[in-house]
Amino acid sequence: MTRIERAAAARVIEWAVAPAPPLPPGGETDAVAAFSRQIAAGPPLNRLGLRAALLARAAGLPVGPVDRALQSLAHLCYYGDAGVMRLLGYAP
Repeated sequence: MTRIERAAAARVIEWAVAPAPPLPPGGETDAVAAFSRQIAAGPPLNRLGLRAALLARAAGLPVGPVDRALQSLAHLCYYGDAGVMRLLGYAP
């Protein structure tokens, strides 16, 4: 992902998760890196669609039902962070 897409992903994570103390802000987790890895691991058409949705969202354009996919991916990446899981009481 490009720098702009990573910044957009960080904003999507903050919007989707809206972490409140004691949970850390998204920027203090590996959520953006995980978001990037998830997009990179997907099929080419999915990668293209999600990256386009990130750029559209960054530009303030409506993204319709893809917003739900971005929100779900943001939750997966944020709550998958080891520090966040520890704060929530998960011990692998």
